[in-house]
Amino acid sequence: MADILVVVGSTYGNASLIADDCTEQLNRLGHRAVLLNEPTYEQLGDHPDVILICTATIGQGDIPANLQPLYDQLRRRMPDFSAVRFGLIALGDSSYESFAEGGKQMNELMHDLGAKPVGQALFIDSCETPDADEAAAEWIDRWAEKL
Repeated sequence: MADILVVVGSTYGNASLIADDCTEQLNRLGHRAVLLNEPTYEQLGDHPDVILICTATIGQGDIPANLQPLYDQLRRRMPDFSAVRFGLIALGDSSYESFAEGGKQMNELMHDLGAKPVGQALFIDSCETPDADEAAAEWIDRWAEKL
C-alpha cells in the first residue's frame, strides 16, 4: 500500500471537503493517507511516495491562497520528483474561460518536476457535475487500484 500526501487548494471549502473524503476513503482502502490543508514544502519531505492534489481555481484562473506558497516553493526549488507518483482532482466552473486553471497549473508543475501521473486527472465541472463528492469517490476507487 502507498503513503499518500493529500494536498489541498481551497478557498470556499469545496475542495477541502472533497480532499477530506478522499483521504478517509484512501485510508479505508488500506493506504496511509495524510491530509495537508495548509501544505508546505517541508511537509512534503525530500521524496514523497504519492501526492494527491485536490484544488479549486479562484479569481481569473489562480491557485488558491493556501496552496500558492507551496506552488511557489516547488517552482523555485525544482526538486527531483522523478520517483514521485501523483494524482489530480481539479474543481472548476466551465462557464469561466479559466476553467480549472489552478489544477492545470499544478499538473504542469508536477510534470516539470518529473513526477509520474497515476491515471488521468479528474476535472470536476460544477456546471455539469451535480455531486462532486460522488464523482471524486468513484475516481478514487479507480485511482487507488493503480497505485
